[in-house]
This record gives sequence, C-alpha cells and structure tokens, in this order.
Amino acid sequence: MNAALRAALLLNLVQVFTALSFLSVPVLAPAIAADLGVSTTLLGAYSAILWLGGLASSLAAGNIIGKLGALRTSQASLVLCTAGLVAGAQGSLAALAVLPLLVGFGCGVETPSSSQLLARVTPPPQRPFIFSLKQTGVQLGGMLTGLVQPALLPWLGWRGALGAGALLTLAYAFALEPVRRAYDLSAAAPRAPHLAGITALIKRVFGTRGMRQLAIASFGFHAMQIAVNGFLVSFLVASAGQSLRAAGALLAGAQLGGFLGRLGSGALAGRRLPTRQFLAGMGFAMSATAVLVGLVGPSMPLGGLAAACLLFGFTSSGWNGVFFAEIVREAPVEEVGHITGGMLITAYAGLIVGPLAFGAVAEATGYGVAYAFIALWSCSGAIVLLGRPATLRATR
Repeated sequence: MNAALRAALLLNLVQVFTALSFLSVPVLAPAIAADLGVSTTLLGAYSAILWLGGLASSLAAGNIIGKLGALRTSQASLVLCTAGLVAGAQGSLAALAVLPLLVGFGCGVETPSSSQLLARVTPPPQRPFIFSLKQTGVQLGGMLTGLVQPALLPWLGWRGALGAGALLTLAYAFALEPVRRAYDLSAAAPRAPHLAGITALIKRVFGTRGMRQLAIASFGFHAMQIAVNGFLVSFLVASAGQSLRAAGALLAGAQLGGFLGRLGSGALAGRRLPTRQFLAGMGFAMSATAVLVGLVGPSMPLGGLAAACLLFGFTSSGWNGVFFAEIVREAPVEEVGHITGGMLITAYAGLIVGPLAFGAVAEATGYGVAYAFIALWSCSGAIVLLGRPATLRATR
C-alpha cells in the first residue's frame, strides 16, 4: 500500500468519528425533542453553534498544525469531539449546547490537518481521488450513525447512545498514537494567531478570482450538505411519516450515495471532466434533487423515497473531495493547512447561516419549502463556477 493511500485510510477513519460526533444529535433529534419537550427545528441553532466553533478553530488551524503536527492535530480533533459527546450525554439543554461547540472546535481543525498531511504525501495527479477517498469518511460516519444510534436507543436511551459514540471516538484517538511519528514532521515555527494574521490570511485566500469563485460556491454547497446531514431524519419523520429507525436507514442510504459520489467524482474530475464544470454540474444536480425530495418525497412509496435519498446524498456530497483537491492544487505544500483553514470561512458561513435559515423556513412553511429555498443557494454557487476560468494561485 503506498503512502498516500495508507494516510487517506487513516484519516478517513478520523473523519468517520468526527462525523459520528456531529451527526448523533441530528439522528437522535426526534427522541431528544420528545424527551425534553422542544421542537426539532432547534437543530438550526445546534448546527449554528457547531460550525461557529468550527470557524473559530479553522482560522487557527495553521498555527495549531505548526505546533503539534498534522496527525497529532487530528488526534486532538477526536479528543475534542469525545469531550463534546460526553457533555451532551449529561442530558440537559445546556449540555446539548456545549456539545456542538466542543465538537465544532474538533471539526474545524480536522480538514486542514488532513489536507496538510495528504498534500505532502500525495503526487498532484492522484490528489482528486485520494482527497475524495478521505472525504468519504463523512458518509461512512453518517451510515454508521444512521444505523447504529437508532438501534442503541431502546437499549441505552439517547444519552447512552451519545456516551457510546464518545467511547468509540476516544478509542480511535489512542489507536493513532503508534503511527503518529511516521507522519508528523518536526514542528514548524507557528504563525501568531492574532487579528493581523487572520486578516492577512483572509486577504491571501480571497486575493484571486479563482479562489473567490470557489469560496462563493462553497457557501451554498455546504448549506445544502448540512440540510441533508442535519435535517433529513427530522424531515422524514415529520413530513414523510417514517419511523425514527426507518428514517435513520434512509439517511444511511443518502450517505451511501455520498460515498459513491465522492469515489466516482475523484476518479472522473480533472481527468475526464474539467474540474470547475464538474463542480458546477454537481451544484445544479443537488439543487434539483433537493426540490424532488423536499416537495415530492412525502408522497413517494418507500422504494422511490429510498432511491431519491440515495441520489440526494450522491449529488449533495459527491463534490467535496474534488473541491478540497482544487483548493490545494497550487498551494505550497507546507502551507496547505493554513490556506485550507482560510478557505473554510465561507464553508462554515454556509454551515452556520444555512441551518438557521432552513430551520426558520421549515418552522414557518414546512420542510419541503425549506429544501427548495436552500436549492436556490446551491444553484447560485453553480452559476458562479461557470464564470471565466481563473488561476487558483494565491498572491505571495
């Protein structure tokens, strides 16, 4: 097994457990809401807190990676996710507000650290596939969460299910220790994480037209991704009349679609299809599928709904690995984590604003209209990507 593939598989499992950490509450949301007497539309606030934490830590990711090393930073990500799940397992609304903040801190450094490591060990022609392979960890984590957490619910309750997730996440953080030295280089001189440094990072990231195009598209694409991962189970229970276990299985099907989409995208994009046009096509496809699932899904037979969810996952998640490979295509290898952290600003903006807007529209008009509303955002991002091609090289 070559170094790039080995690293991708190790980091894929990191993402499996970070995904389990942030998806456990959305998957268990109907049970949590019934127990605590609140509405599932509060998932918008949950997601906003989660990705505010992610935004904060992603801006400091380059500095953290410089101090700890990329794989040690991934271990720290898992420890933070563990702490969040343990906090949430305490069971109060206040504890459930702490959970997304801690998990968000962990998720915010996961992608920059893994991108830094993979960019160093992966030849450029292999990056779209290797990055896409690594990014399938979200889908594998989603399938694991959608199938296992509802199954644990009758035995452990939702608090116990969160605790079980914490044990698995912490166990993998320790399992990475024997291989850490093989991947982490000596610590580099860290950048000062002050306001001037953050401002300089933002100027560098958005200093070229090509990066701005990716950043704008990222906002709508990530908003759609969280509309699937964060709200699909609640939509299926509230609007489509599915049981929690059936809805979890349908979410797992959507994550399977995303898994297949990411592998297929990594194999095709940049080799057989121009990357920007490919990403734009995925944007149009996810917009159309969101309208299909949101407005027609409740009236579909179960088999048709399962196929629609599979397609929804394929389109709304299949672009992700190619997107991150495109970001780092011309970035200096030693600065990939730093620049990726900066590029995540608009991604996290979509992950913060998207669920708040989705939740508000769903509360006022229903889940179907909310999916159509977010489809406008992803469609706009796709249109931006079809603009005149521009180099990705950042100013130095």
